[in-house]
Amino acid sequence: MSSRRIVVTALAALTALLGACDDGAAGDDDGGPDAGPDAGPDPSEAVYDPTHIVEVDIELPAADWNALRVQTRNLNALFGANCLAQPFSDPFTYFRGTVTVDGQRLTDVGVRKKGFLGSLDGEKPSIKLKFDEYIDRRFAGLKTLTLNNSKQDPSFLRQCLSYQTFTAAGVPASRCNFAHVRVNGVDLGIFVNVEAANKDLLRRHFDDEDGNLYEGTLSDFRPGWTGTFELKTNELVNDRADLDAMVTALQLPDSQLLAGLEPIVDVDNFLTYWAAETLITHWDGYTGNANNFYAYHDPISGRFQFLPWGVDGTLAPGANPFGGGGSAAVQATSLLPRRLYQLPATRDRYVARLRALLEDAWDEDSLLAEVDRVEALITPVAAAADRVELATAIDLVRDFVTTRRAAIDADLAGGPPVLTAPLRDQPCFEVIGNLAGTFSTRWGTAGAPNPFTTGSGTLTGTVSGAALQVTQVGATSGVDPEAVPAKNQVAMIASLADGTAAIVVFQIEPSAFAPNVDLAIDWGTVIGVAYRYTPATNTFALVGLIGDGTLHLGPAGTTSSAVVSGSFSGNLIRSPF
Repeated sequence: MSSRRIVVTALAALTALLGACDDGAAGDDDGGPDAGPDAGPDPSEAVYDPTHIVEVDIELPAADWNALRVQTRNLNALFGANCLAQPFSDPFTYFRGTVTVDGQRLTDVGVRKKGFLGSLDGEKPSIKLKFDEYIDRRFAGLKTLTLNNSKQDPSFLRQCLSYQTFTAAGVPASRCNFAHVRVNGVDLGIFVNVEAANKDLLRRHFDDEDGNLYEGTLSDFRPGWTGTFELKTNELVNDRADLDAMVTALQLPDSQLLAGLEPIVDVDNFLTYWAAETLITHWDGYTGNANNFYAYHDPISGRFQFLPWGVDGTLAPGANPFGGGGSAAVQATSLLPRRLYQLPATRDRYVARLRALLEDAWDEDSLLAEVDRVEALITPVAAAADRVELATAIDLVRDFVTTRRAAIDADLAGGPPVLTAPLRDQPCFEVIGNLAGTFSTRWGTAGAPNPFTTGSGTLTGTVSGAALQVTQVGATSGVDPEAVPAKNQVAMIASLADGTAAIVVFQIEPSAFAPNVDLAIDWGTVIGVAYRYTPATNTFALVGLIGDGTLHLGPAGTTSSAVVSGSFSGNLIRSPF
């Protein structure tokens, strides 16, 4: 059994989990005064000019930057037993900094980290700039800038291309371009500059921006689920009767469903939104994962419309990791699209809308020309060492663009696909046990063919009430073979009495990897995952995530064959992803 195979497979599953939860925390309600129809040219257009890379220099006290970049989310606090009762907490705080944007220097700017799970990074964090955190002012008509690190998209172009596709389909969507960011003189490279979903965006797309705007993060219109919707406007009033009305309507029988929904949600617009999510494979959006979306209750129509968010996992082949039946032409793991798809009339309307978008909003030549343009724009800004990876990732987007039409046509050739997969499960975690162990190995052994000859250790704990029966433990350490950007890794591989193996993998930020330190297993600086391998069937199964614990590093060198040893303990948490 190859330790590299075990570690790579475990981390691939881990990556899918992290990607599943990204990317919330779009920002605060930026509201602001009504610009009015005669306010003149919009100065923010220059900030989102698709031909322009915004130059951003951030100055913070070194201690504040070090505190900001390592702030993270507590996994169990996010997804504990009552995780559906309220919006997911935001642990990130603003720090006072000086920011220069395209040569304009602004003091007293609020600077904070942003992201949910998948984009969190301690070296190159996604950043929110809030120009009015300490002073009542705007920059180019904007209260904030949202700078995404594109950790889950090494091509850097999926977000802008996806928002452009939504716009071409007639769906209200954010503007998007790129930023070149430096912090205290250190070049952090390219970021994606995405317009926040707030009243300014609503004002551009709706005649009345004073309705309820909700951010959905693992949120659905099901009984008991609406607590996770975060109200971004009208927070003091906090009247959620519109959500309750949607929940009630979606419980109606098929014969009454459309009549009950039409006064509450713009079904026709939703069909377009749904088809666009499917077209670009936004599996981590509302229709694929009950995640990463906004719902706006328009006061004029009295109906909900949907806005996209968190599209960095789009424009890529592969099945939805959360099910949906593996269809290329339809994803419906949340309640509204599932109920509509179960009605023959709206199922046919959805398929017709998807085909219409293929004709009207999916022009391969134009899309490929845009890919070429963006590649030429951002490649000179990318670090020389990253340009090969960037070119490879961009080529994958080109492949998707050229093959997407055929994949959808093939899936629809026999008529609308039959969906058999269940709805997305509730996201709350459950503590199912605990693990503790020790490890002693050498740096550079990650990927060794036999971990038991490269290190040693111990592993104890329980899983669902059963104690682990461990017979032998090996350990490896080195640079994580799969992580981008690079992470350090410690792995323990334990033979069990039943003939299977337990694998525990820790992924550690290089800046935190040091001798004689205690690190919180916090899913920011340190990520932990437990896996089981069955040799008889050559299969792997994710047992759980490790959280609420500590990883202790004793000797921890990063030169060839340096000793790496330490210990850990933490809870084992069942993942619903």
